[in-house]
Amino acid sequence: MDILRIRSFVMVARLGHLTRAADALHVTQPAVTAHIKSIEQELGIALFDRTPGKIKLTKAGEILLVEAEKVLSVFGGMLNRAKEIKGEVTGSLTVAVTDDSDFLRVGPFLSGLRNAFPLIQLRTRNCLSDELMEGVATKQYDGGYLIGEVAHAEIGSLKLRRIRYVAVAPIGFAAALGRAGWRDVAAMPWIAPPVGSHVRRLQNQLFANQGLTPNVGIECDQLSAIGDLVRAGLGMALIREESANLLAASGEFVIWPHAMVESNIMFVYRVLEESSAATIGMLSVLKDCWDVT
Repeated sequence: MDILRIRSFVMVARLGHLTRAADALHVTQPAVTAHIKSIEQELGIALFDRTPGKIKLTKAGEILLVEAEKVLSVFGGMLNRAKEIKGEVTGSLTVAVTDDSDFLRVGPFLSGLRNAFPLIQLRTRNCLSDELMEGVATKQYDGGYLIGEVAHAEIGSLKLRRIRYVAVAPIGFAAALGRAGWRDVAAMPWIAPPVGSHVRRLQNQLFANQGLTPNVGIECDQLSAIGDLVRAGLGMALIREESANLLAASGEFVIWPHAMVESNIMFVYRVLEESSAATIGMLSVLKDCWDVT
């Protein structure tokens, strides 16, 4: 039994006339007749008493009409929600980005959002992880990419993938690193993003586990530029393992193999809005972009 046949049954019951029901449904009268006959055969119940020029519900038909109307109501609600997600939502969405946009697949995400919400103005904002959490909680941002853990009752999250960071150094540090321990490495010059960045937090965590604090000589607020500063011989840094492996393989710098820290890439949003069309749409697009369930 499909929704078209149920709709025909309900329309005939409401109008008490096959031809008028067919006109209302924009189908032919024989099609409506076939729908009713098919339902009656499938259920094994006569839904209508038929007399020349007149059709009315049987007692069984009256009972089942209530259930059929419930089915149509649920189906209608589903269609309305789908329409909201697909583009009848207006306004704006602001998404915060805390790392490289290519790495975070921001392009495919925004493309998916544009298809889902053609009437919505999309905005991205670069910020530090600590600013992101506060911005989402205070409605400055509608959602954003966080690298780290979520410990906020008002913030929901979708885990996108696991990520690993490693310690890298200029080629000129290779000989010293070969015989260095944790204390030696902590004393070397380090390049780090500002306090409040997820990379700075992970870097501090890495050394705190050894009871040490890294010697940060340069603070750089552009994560994409940190690798350039390492190549220039200015100090060590913590960067994503994928990037580190590529650059080390090309001989641009070396990896110190004893330092590694892991975290999660999360997309965060307000819990109170997790059932809104916008949030449902954002999470649906993200799941497609990152192939997560």
